[in-house]
Amino acid sequence: MKSRFLIPFLSLYLFSDPTLSEKRHHDAHIHGVAELNIVIENDSVLIEFESPAINLIGFEHKPRTDAQQLELHNALALLNDVDIIASFEKGECRAAETHISGPFDDDDQEGSEHGEPEEHSEFHATYTLSCQNASTIDSVRTQLFDRFPGFEAIRVRWIGSKGQGTALLNNQSSIFSIE
Repeated sequence: MKSRFLIPFLSLYLFSDPTLSEKRHHDAHIHGVAELNIVIENDSVLIEFESPAINLIGFEHKPRTDAQQLELHNALALLNDVDIIASFEKGECRAAETHISGPFDDDDQEGSEHGEPEEHSEFHATYTLSCQNASTIDSVRTQLFDRFPGFEAIRVRWIGSKGQGTALLNNQSSIFSIE
């Protein structure tokens, strides 16, 4: 029998440990590169996605023009569709909860130590999916490369009943196997 505590435990380990979070935050901010973490347990899937803003909207400052505001709006709308981030051919999963935070959610953008606006802005999204049969999930596909030309690579870490693994996705390879 699988533990009902695996997802909370692993999400605490992968996503909340300050030393890992600090390292992940530092590692995640490479222009063109994003992080994707997936935890599969029982009939639940937890997805965490983190990317520099430049990959999604082409800039890392608060929108200054109507065109930039539209880019931000469009990116947030696309991020609300979990199937763009990760979709599964099997498992029959549906989004149960979605949380997206963008770099410009607050009026006061954090400043650097010199009082200037910080120019390393990121998007962070978490998705909780409810699946009819998550144990049948054997591959994951992302549409991020199709929707956002700023991506060069996505580093994936996954954990599930079949084990754990990593993958490096790019424009030519946007699907990975969970075995």
